[in-house]
Amino acid sequence: MSGFSPSAADLPGDRQRGRGRVLALWLLAAFMDRRRRFYLAAALLAMGCTPTTLIQQWKSHADAGRPVDHVLVLAAIPDVQVQRVFEYAFVQELAAMGVTAVAAHSAIQVNGEIPEERILKAIEEVHADAVLTIRMIGKDPKTGAYSPPPLQPGTKANFYAVYQVGMTRQTPPQPYGYAVYTLETSLWDVKDESLVWSSTSQTFQPYNPANIARELSDVVVRALRQKQLL
Repeated sequence: MSGFSPSAADLPGDRQRGRGRVLALWLLAAFMDRRRRFYLAAALLAMGCTPTTLIQQWKSHADAGRPVDHVLVLAAIPDVQVQRVFEYAFVQELAAMGVTAVAAHSAIQVNGEIPEERILKAIEEVHADAVLTIRMIGKDPKTGAYSPPPLQPGTKANFYAVYQVGMTRQTPPQPYGYAVYTLETSLWDVKDESLVWSSTSQTFQPYNPANIARELSDVVVRALRQKQLL
């Protein structure tokens, strides 16, 4: 939530006490909204799941493990803004590993599907020896149910705030829906356009594409380093 909310200490007398009750209610509601929003993540973590997980990977036996040092990152994502977010996240992660990486959207000024010849030209322009592609290959709808956690000792709220929130919420457990997305990331040798390495990963419904892009790039780049491809 954006904006500034003054503290109760800023207000005198009865107004301060009344404002204190309102402030406590506002803080508890915000706290419970956050708990509800992230309950899905907590539930999956409790089951041993992480937000983004590499579920399988494959490496070509023909590849001798020669590290690549110039990579063109190409996200096959129709949404231009999300495409840029993913490409940028991978460029940053690869750079942290000492690899020179270029996002396709910065090398190719084209919105939407890019012609093959333009991609090949960009590979030459940035002197890439590999292309890293990202695409979504699956979406599996799921359902769950949410129940609010009990108050803990030391909780900064008063009884009326707890009462008011209880009166304005539906009776738990409250059902919710989410989706598990399956993503594929592949590394290609530009000399003969052969597939060097590929992976499949899963992530639950992203509330923030930037967070998912960072998680995915971290998981993938670490796997590439372990395979001695970077």
